[in-house]
Amino acid sequence: MIKKISKNGDIPILMYHQFVENIKDGGKIKLFVTKKKLELHLLILKILGYETITFKDLEKIGLEKRREKKYIIITVDDGYKDNYEILYPLLKKFNMKAVIYFVSGVKYNTWTIESDAEKQFFLMNEKEIKELHQSGLIEFGGHTLTHPSMVSLSNDDLIKEVNQNKRDIENIIGEEIISFAYPYGHNSTRVQEIVKKAGYKYAVSTDTGTGFIDENLYDIRRTAIDKTSLIDFLRKISPKYLPYKYKKRGNKEFRDYNIEKFMEIIENER
Repeated sequence: MIKKISKNGDIPILMYHQFVENIKDGGKIKLFVTKKKLELHLLILKILGYETITFKDLEKIGLEKRREKKYIIITVDDGYKDNYEILYPLLKKFNMKAVIYFVSGVKYNTWTIESDAEKQFFLMNEKEIKELHQSGLIEFGGHTLTHPSMVSLSNDDLIKEVNQNKRDIENIIGEEIISFAYPYGHNSTRVQEIVKKAGYKYAVSTDTGTGFIDENLYDIRRTAIDKTSLIDFLRKISPKYLPYKYKKRGNKEFRDYNIEKFMEIIENER
């Protein structure tokens, strides 16, 4: 059994969204895994000797020592109620940790309802968030107020989405949060800078980043776990998978619509 992560790999970072009891309970976008499959995933991680950590744990360990054990980070975007009902009991069962990125300005998935006519799924309430935080198994992170594509926002709107979301979560749990997840993975240098100025120490993406955490702490690549087969899951939890994904696919570019600069150019040309 591998006890350390080699220099040509890094901590695997998994990205989940929703958990359902049965497939029929899921949405049309299918960004979910069943309770049975999640339990299998956690069991595999336990058998293979992985230790689940959060970003606050990583900060304590230190980036220079992060390869000395077989660490893995489980992240979950949005903060659906199923995180409390399905994920949390299984984390307790296996004594594992996860990071949940919470959208604080809405009560349910308005963004997918508007874009894809998705079913309505409620997010967790304050009482549930507090319980998860107090368990010591869940770390919370920011994920904006309303889940927009951040590259399309003006600087003022970006700052509001990021900063108010951070305040909302910290007011609920009574503790500073240190990591952020870009909705849809959309980010740019401008967006990263605003997230950094808000006081975040880490930010995770999806299809950007080299796969090595310390190359850019505000563009940390993750791998999605939803329609993943068992064989693919075993590949995706390898420390070499995210660097491999970058080498094979590169970075997905997101056009940065800086509304304020665009309007300034228009005004100057009049």
